[in-house]
Amino acid sequence: MGGVGSLWEALDDQLMPLLSRYRRNLATLHVDRKADNTLLSEADLATQEAIVNAVEQHFPGSRFVAEEDDPKLPTSGDPTWVIDPIDGTSQFVSPEGREFCSVVCRLDAGVPTAAYVLAPELGVGRTPIAIHWADEVLANGQPAKRLPPTPTPRRASMTRSKYSEARAFESNLAEIGCAMKIRTTSQTLDMVRASIDLSTWTATSDHQYDLFYRPDQKVWDGVAGIGLALAMGRVATAGDGRSPLPLDEGFLHQREPTFAETIAGEPDCVRWFVNLLAESRSS
Repeated sequence: MGGVGSLWEALDDQLMPLLSRYRRNLATLHVDRKADNTLLSEADLATQEAIVNAVEQHFPGSRFVAEEDDPKLPTSGDPTWVIDPIDGTSQFVSPEGREFCSVVCRLDAGVPTAAYVLAPELGVGRTPIAIHWADEVLANGQPAKRLPPTPTPRRASMTRSKYSEARAFESNLAEIGCAMKIRTTSQTLDMVRASIDLSTWTATSDHQYDLFYRPDQKVWDGVAGIGLALAMGRVATAGDGRSPLPLDEGFLHQREPTFAETIAGEPDCVRWFVNLLAESRSS
């Protein structure tokens, strides 16, 4: 896709040193807490500004749907860019944290057509993993590897709020021997690992997922993962098994566009889980 690849390369060049600088100075990093109890750091704001500036240089006249509120961002134009400057801010502000990333997704007519995910410290030895999707999906410059098919999930990202109770279907997953991740870190990275085999760089398959599920998912936490799932031959649906795409204008013009439920991953596992959800809600 003309121009998108060069935008992704420009973001690699700009965001890696920017994020590294803030990570080296966590002791003095200014961090606030937003109304929804999530964290907002000065690094989030600086990263979003850098992404917007880079997009506007490559694609003048674009509009933006971004996590951090900024009245100066254009709300009309074409194409549309969905931005999460740092997905997993709580991990970013922790010296031990690694599961955070910067996310950009291009939408054309409400459908993801390209995506960028930079996880600066996810690889072995805290090395970066960069996902570039334009005409094809690349992981650190190499064609992305698909995950093997499986009829039921072996590992699943089922994250939920810290103090929420276990959901009925969790016992069903446990019964079939499915290992579940419950704690929320970066939803985007979980969705990436439900679509792309990253073991070349992580040296482990423990954090790959056959299935991803999240209720009340903000668009900037999910749309890039939805696009990557489809680009990698996986599927992404709402809780009723229907596609959430295309995203309509009314949805995108909300202050915080939110999917009621997002399910993504191996097609057989998604079908199995959609049926499980329906059964759990009818009983």
